[in-house]
Amino acid sequence: MTSGIILAAGGSAVAGLARSCSSSSVPAWLFAVIALTSFPVAFLLTRRLMRPGPQVFILISAFEQTRWLAGLLDSAVRSLDHHGVDLIVKLLRPDYSGQSQVRELNSIRKKRRSFLGGIVVCSGPEVIRQELADAGATTRLPVVFVDIRPFEQIQDYPLNTAFVGCDADEIGTRAARWVAQELRDAGRDQPSIFVVAGEAQVGRHVAFVDKIRDIMPPAQLTINVQGGFARESARDIVDQHLRHLHRRGESLDVIYCTNDEMALGAVDAVKGCEAQGYQHAGLFIVGVDGTPDALATIKSGATPFRATIVQDPRRIADAAVNILLRMRAGQRVPTQTLIAASVYPSR
Repeated sequence: MTSGIILAAGGSAVAGLARSCSSSSVPAWLFAVIALTSFPVAFLLTRRLMRPGPQVFILISAFEQTRWLAGLLDSAVRSLDHHGVDLIVKLLRPDYSGQSQVRELNSIRKKRRSFLGGIVVCSGPEVIRQELADAGATTRLPVVFVDIRPFEQIQDYPLNTAFVGCDADEIGTRAARWVAQELRDAGRDQPSIFVVAGEAQVGRHVAFVDKIRDIMPPAQLTINVQGGFARESARDIVDQHLRHLHRRGESLDVIYCTNDEMALGAVDAVKGCEAQGYQHAGLFIVGVDGTPDALATIKSGATPFRATIVQDPRRIADAAVNILLRMRAGQRVPTQTLIAASVYPSR
């Protein structure tokens, strides 16, 4: 449409010039030169006008599995918009091989001139660690990984890549300290604790278990890592565990889940058991992320969901965008930027 308007305007101008000069001695070849010149000028001007503004891509795998990523995406859009940069969103369904992420990164590499850089939330990075390193090196674009650290050691990061997010070990340690204090305040020195985790973000449950054992050696811990960060999976896992304890006449003091979706699934399971007469007096649930649903459930006070370890998506997104734009400008940046988590509710 734009090119049509430009060409129409150019054609009208040429026609007007021809009419005004028809009785003069202006040579005909001049009109031909003007007409021929107007077409490439119109083409170049159209490309200039239609060229998109600066763009950054964000690639998120397993988007459907956690609502916290929706908050991160919204915050990234707002942060980039503040800098006048558009965000191109690429959402991927997870696969066990991780090849969908590799294919998308390879596709982005072919279109790298369209982007200033990118933000990547990868799932299962341990499966495709070498591919991630190769992709980071070949795209020749600044890339900031968020949420899940793709590499164990700083020296493993390719040039022009960085990580921004909360430290999984710190999250687990904070949760353990909060849980231990609550148990001590309640006078429960030999508690039974059930940990529901996933195969990713292992630091969240490993650090929790280590810290609890350090603070409260008599604690009895049971760990299930098949939660998959999904509400339905955690509900089934917790329901089965509660029924097992009920048959044995045993009680449970704490359920710690390594994300809020699983914690909400644990709430569903506890409610279901209570509806059938299986009571667990004093049981409380702790999650991770600080999603709106989790915060609302905790605030209501109507369920055993008592606390969550909050990852602030806005702080993480702002830091990731800042690091990305600084890398794009050729500035030196830290390879890892860790954002402190907090506990809700605070004491």
